[in-house]
Amino acid sequence: MNDLIDALKLDMQTVQQGSLARAPLYHQLYSVLKRAILDGKIIYDSKMPTELQLATSFKVSRITARRAMDELAAEKLISRLRGRGSHVTYQFSAKPVRGLLEGMLESLIDMSMHSIIRVVSIEIVKPPASIREVLNLSEDETVHKVIRVSSNEENEPYVFYESWTAGITKNYDKALLESTPRVSLMLENGLKLTECKQVISAISAAGQVALELDVNLGAALLSVRRLGSNCDGEVVDIIDGFYNPKRYQYSMVMSID
Repeated sequence: MNDLIDALKLDMQTVQQGSLARAPLYHQLYSVLKRAILDGKIIYDSKMPTELQLATSFKVSRITARRAMDELAAEKLISRLRGRGSHVTYQFSAKPVRGLLEGMLESLIDMSMHSIIRVVSIEIVKPPASIREVLNLSEDETVHKVIRVSSNEENEPYVFYESWTAGITKNYDKALLESTPRVSLMLENGLKLTECKQVISAISAAGQVALELDVNLGAALLSVRRLGSNCDGEVVDIIDGFYNPKRYQYSMVMSID
């Protein structure tokens, strides 16, 4: 509970420096508690701080703390039962962060222009069932499977890419993939991406990935999967990127406003 209170106090400092600085104290406290619940910082069915703990920690009156808690209860974010205290009733579920695809694609193009790209292999294959299902292909349809490694200007490999792309008919060979951003080659093939879904996780380096990135087997890597869809909502491109965190960082800036 002490760690939670400390985190909430930091959030309160941010609120008091922002647009809610002139709001009543109960509303500031309510806003901090609500955001912590909605973001999953205070998880479902966990016990909330008591009115006395809130009053003491945030240097407000018991009436102020009670009003903030009453507001949360009114929105059915918490339940308040005599003798049991207050518990979170809101169930947090992670929601995707949305951003402009155009800026993302420009960043990918810029990154590729400042990287040394080596195509390890390129082949036309019948994809495995897991890939075929995402691309909504029949068992007989083929895709272009490409494995690439990007290195920085010091020729240090930082990412291993494996991509599966449907609908490629021309201008997609080793020489072009090493000299031209892949997104540009896809556009030449009439594949205009209008949406990309991206999932970021972690993975242990294994086999060819470890060898190409010059890391130990089992080393921790940043794993990014992107699903690129066309204007009809069909996924036409799957790319898995495995990044060496010592040579690559993924940075985002987010704001409540």
